[in-house]
Amino acid sequence: MSALEQRESIVSKFNAQVTSVNGRFRCVPDLQEASEYITKIALERNAKRIVVSDDPLMSELLNELVQRKLFDVSSRTTSSRDEFYKALKDAEIGVSSVDLAVAETGTLIIVSSDEANRLVTALPQVHVAIVPRSKLISSLEEAGPYLSETTREPTGGVTLSLISSSSRTSDIGKEVILGVHGPKEMHVLLLG
Repeated sequence: MSALEQRESIVSKFNAQVTSVNGRFRCVPDLQEASEYITKIALERNAKRIVVSDDPLMSELLNELVQRKLFDVSSRTTSSRDEFYKALKDAEIGVSSVDLAVAETGTLIIVSSDEANRLVTALPQVHVAIVPRSKLISSLEEAGPYLSETTREPTGGVTLSLISSSSRTSDIGKEVILGVHGPKEMHVLLLG
């Protein structure tokens, strides 16, 4: 199997895992198309507010979304801490990048020392994850060295989030209920 075929096999496996738990998966060539996708789902849901995590990749996407002037878009880089936490309470859509994505399980791995970035993935009803193609790995075992290195924060204030689907529970009458403790929908955009 060539390197390209192997890479496409990993993408296919990741897609299958994400969609097997009712996640939505799409390959997008660039942040402009990611912005168009996010705009489309925001308009379909009559969303008025979007929150975006704080990192260099997201700041470029933030600019794309703000230029559309269709909804209020907030980030820690554009808002005070208090304003951002208020925006988090009202946001219908949260957009984040991920540190790694694992094909064998469809798991998104996010390492953050800022609680606000973690809440972007947990509070809004819709979570859109932007995954640079270079961050897609085959197995959890491959994540080990990266996680060992990035979680060595001297202050001990690092949170490791593993996200494999939208929020769900079947505690009540063994019926699956979505969005009880987090987003009802998860969209994964593979970038590049």
